[in-house]
Amino acid sequence: MTTALLESPLHLFAQARMGAAAGGPRMTLEERLEGAWRSVNSAGRAECPVCHADMHLDNGLGRCNGCGTALS
Repeated sequence: MTTALLESPLHLFAQARMGAAAGGPRMTLEERLEGAWRSVNSAGRAECPVCHADMHLDNGLGRCNGCGTALS
């Protein structure tokens, strides 16, 4: 996996805090990105870890239909 640049990472951290406050498990940024990459790589689609839109597999990249984030 290569490095990903997130333009709006605060959204991810806010959700992690809300999950922990509600008694849910906390996910690291690495776990969130890896989970999205595994899903898009195996199933051809996943939820974008940045904006929660659909991601699809595009020439070996996980590409978001909403914000344009790309995972590789």
